[in-house]
Amino acid sequence: MDRNLRIRMLLEAGDRFSRPLRDLTTGAGRAGQALASTQQRLKGLERAQSDIAGFRELKTGLRSTQGELQAARQRVTDLGRAMGQAANPTRAMTRDFARARTEAQRLERQHQAETRQLNELRERLGAAGISTRDLARHERELRQQMAGANREIEEQSRRMQQLADRERRMNAGRQRFQRMQGAATGMAASGAAAIGTGMIMAAPQIAAVKKAQEFESVMTDIGQKADLSRQASAQLGRQLLIAARAANQMPADLQAGVDTLAGLGAKVPDAVAMMTPIGRASTAYKAEIADLSAAAFAAKDSLKVPVAETGKVIDIMATAGKAGAFEIKDMAQYFPALSAAYQGLGQTGTDAVADLAAGLQIVRKGAGDSATAGTNLSNILQKIASPATNKAFEKMGVNLPEALKKAYKEGKTPLEAIAELTNKTLKGDLSKLGYLFEDAQVQQGLRPLIQNMEEYRRIRAEAAGASGTTDRDFAERMKDSAEQTKKLTVNGSVLAITLASQLLPTVNAVTEKAVAFATWIGDVAQRHPEATKAVMVGAAAFAGLFFVLGGGAIVIAGLIAPFSALAFASGALGIGMLPVVGIALAVVAGVVAIGAAAYLIYKNWGPITAWFAGAWQTMKDSARSALDWFLTLPQRFSSIGVNIVAGLIGGITGQAGAVAMAIMRLAGIAMDTFKKKLGIHSPSRVFMSFGGYMMEGLDQGIAAGAKGPVRRIGDVSGRLTDALDGTPGSPLRIEQSSGVLTKALAIGATLGIGTVPAMAAPAPFPASAARAPISVTVHVNSVPGQSPQDLGDAIARAVSDALDRRDQVADRAARSSLADTPDYGY
Repeated sequence: MDRNLRIRMLLEAGDRFSRPLRDLTTGAGRAGQALASTQQRLKGLERAQSDIAGFRELKTGLRSTQGELQAARQRVTDLGRAMGQAANPTRAMTRDFARARTEAQRLERQHQAETRQLNELRERLGAAGISTRDLARHERELRQQMAGANREIEEQSRRMQQLADRERRMNAGRQRFQRMQGAATGMAASGAAAIGTGMIMAAPQIAAVKKAQEFESVMTDIGQKADLSRQASAQLGRQLLIAARAANQMPADLQAGVDTLAGLGAKVPDAVAMMTPIGRASTAYKAEIADLSAAAFAAKDSLKVPVAETGKVIDIMATAGKAGAFEIKDMAQYFPALSAAYQGLGQTGTDAVADLAAGLQIVRKGAGDSATAGTNLSNILQKIASPATNKAFEKMGVNLPEALKKAYKEGKTPLEAIAELTNKTLKGDLSKLGYLFEDAQVQQGLRPLIQNMEEYRRIRAEAAGASGTTDRDFAERMKDSAEQTKKLTVNGSVLAITLASQLLPTVNAVTEKAVAFATWIGDVAQRHPEATKAVMVGAAAFAGLFFVLGGGAIVIAGLIAPFSALAFASGALGIGMLPVVGIALAVVAGVVAIGAAAYLIYKNWGPITAWFAGAWQTMKDSARSALDWFLTLPQRFSSIGVNIVAGLIGGITGQAGAVAMAIMRLAGIAMDTFKKKLGIHSPSRVFMSFGGYMMEGLDQGIAAGAKGPVRRIGDVSGRLTDALDGTPGSPLRIEQSSGVLTKALAIGATLGIGTVPAMAAPAPFPASAARAPISVTVHVNSVPGQSPQDLGDAIARAVSDALDRRDQVADRAARSSLADTPDYGY
C-alpha cells in the first residue's frame, strides 16, 4: 500500500471518530452561549423592571420623609421658641429639644440619601433608555420584551434538551472513563489528604503554643519591671487568666492594664488584684481599661483607697455616672488629675471619690461637654485655697480660710463648703460671682453647684452607698449576643494558653535537642569536610532517586487517562480499537522522532553552538558596517544639497542676461506677428490683456515645473533680506509674532539667506507706466517645538505668497487702465 494512502486513511479514521465529539461540543457550546445570552438579557429586563418599581417606591418614600422632616423642623422651631421664652429651661425641655433636633438631623440625612438614591436611579433608568415621565409605557414594553425573552429561553431549552439526550447516550462510556481516571488520581489524593489532615490537626496546637509563648513573654516583661522571680510571674499569669474569664476580657488586654498600673507606680501583685473589677467595669460600660486603670490607681495613690476597695471605687463612679450626662468612662479619663487636686485639700477615702463623682455630674449641667466640665471642676479645686480667692473674699468681709475650717469641722466637703460660702457672701446674687472669681471656668462650674446643691448631696449619698452596681451591670451586659460571642473567644484563648502552657516545657526540650543536634552537625561538618561532602552527595542521590520514581508514577498516571479516553471514544463511536491504536502509535512515533532529534541536537551541541557563534559574529560585523554607512548619510546629503543649491544659484545669476534676451526676443516676435495679422500699430490697449495672460501663464508654467527657483531663491531672498535689514522704503514688511523676527534672522544666516548676487537692473519704465508702490504685510506665526528649518520654510512660503498677491494686484491694475503705453519702437 502506498505511504501517502496509508497516511490519508489514518487521517480519515481520526476525523471519523473525532467528528461526533466535535459536533457535540460545538453544538452544546453554541446552545449554551445562546441560552446564557438570552438569560442575561432577561435579567437585564427584570433589573429594569425592578428599577422602575424601586423608583416609584423611592419617590413615595421621599414624599413621606419630606413631610416628616417638615414636621420635625417645625417641632424644633417650637421647642426652641419655648426655651427662649423660659427664663430657666427645664431639663425636660432641654432633652426634648435635643431629641427633636437629633430627629430633624436624622430626617435631613435620610431625605438627602433618598434624594441621592432617586437621582442615581433616574440616571440609571435614563442610561437604559427609560424615561421616568412615562413609566407605564416602559413597563408595558418591558413586559412584552420579557415575554419574548421567555419564549427564546424555552426554545433554547428545547435545543439543550436534545443535546442532553445525546449526552445520555454517551454516558456509559463516560462512566468507564471516569472510573479509570479516578483510579489514576486516587492514590495521589489519599496521600494529599493524609498530609492535609495532619496539618489541620496540628494547626490549633501550633496556634495555642504561639499564644502561650506570647502570654509568657509579656509576663516575663512585667516580672522584670517588678523584679519578680519567674515562678512569681507565672503565678500572676495564672491569676490574670482567671480574671480574664471573670471579666470577659482577652488576657492580652488585662496584661496591658497591669502594665499601665505598673508604669504609674503600682505594685504588680496589686495591679493584678485590681484587674478583675477594672475588667468587669470595662465590659459593663465599654470604657477603656487604660482609663479605668489610671482612675483606680489615682484613688489608691492620691485618695489612699485600699486596693481591696477598688470595686467600691468603681461602683461609686458607676452610680454617679447614671445620675446625669457625665458617664463613668468620662470620669475615668479625668479622675487622676481631680483626685490629685482633692488630695491637696486634705480629702481621702471612698467618700472623696463620691464627692468628686457627684461634683462632676453637677458641673456638667453648666458645660457643653464632659471635657469642659472636667476642666471647670479642676479650676474650682485650684481656686478654693488660692491667695487671689482669699483676697476677693476678704474684700467682701469674709475670712475664707477660717470659714473653710469651720465648714470642714461641721462635716462639709470642700466643694460643698465653697459653694455655700460663695452663695452666702453674694447673698444669692450670682450675677456678682465675678467679684469673687474672675476665672470664667470657675464661674461656669460654681454656678450649677450653688443652684443644685441638694441634687449634689443626693447623688453623693447614693454613690457613697453603692454596692454591687458594676456586678449587676456586668451581668446585664453579658446577656448581649456580642458579649456571649466574645465570651467564647475569651474562654478559647484562656483554654489554649492554659493547655499550651503544659506543652511549653516539652516544646522547649525538643527545641533544645534540635538546637544541640544542629550544633553537633555543624561541628562535625567543620571537622570532617570530606565525610560531610559524601553524606550530602548520598542524600542528593536519594533525592534524585525519589524524584525519578515520582516522575515515573506521574508518567504512568498520565498514560492511563489518554488510553481510557481512547477506549471511551472507540466504544461510543462503534469503531474498533485498531484504528484508534494506530493513531496513538503514530502520535507516539512522532513524539519519539522529536525526542531523537532533540538528543542529536544535544549530542552535537558543541559544533552547533560554534557555527551559530560564527554566524552571529558575521551578522554583527555586517550590521556595524551598515550602521556606520547610515550614520554618514546626513553629512553626505547635506553636502550634496549645498552643492545643488549653490550650482542652481550660480547658474541662474550667470545666465540672467541670456534669459532676459530670450524673453525680449519672444515678446518681439509675438508682437510683430500680431501686428501683421491684425494690422495694429499701437498694441498698448489690445495686447494689454494678452500680455497679462501670457505672463501669468509663463509664471504658472515656471512655478509648476521648477517650483519657482528664480523667484524663490533670487527675488524672495533679496526682498526678505531687505525687509529683515530694515531697508527704508521697502514695500515688504514683516510683523513679529512671538519672537519670529529674531528666529528668522538666525535661520536666514543658517540657510544662507542674507545676500544675493547683484543682477543687472532692468531698464526703467517710462514715466507714464510707473505704478504706485503696493505695501505687502507678511504674517508668520511660530508653533511651539517648531524646528529652525521648518520655521525658515514657513517664512519663505509666506513671503512668496505675499509677492504673488502683490504682482497679481499690480497686473490687474495695469490691465484695467486706459492709458496708452509706448510701442517700444515697433
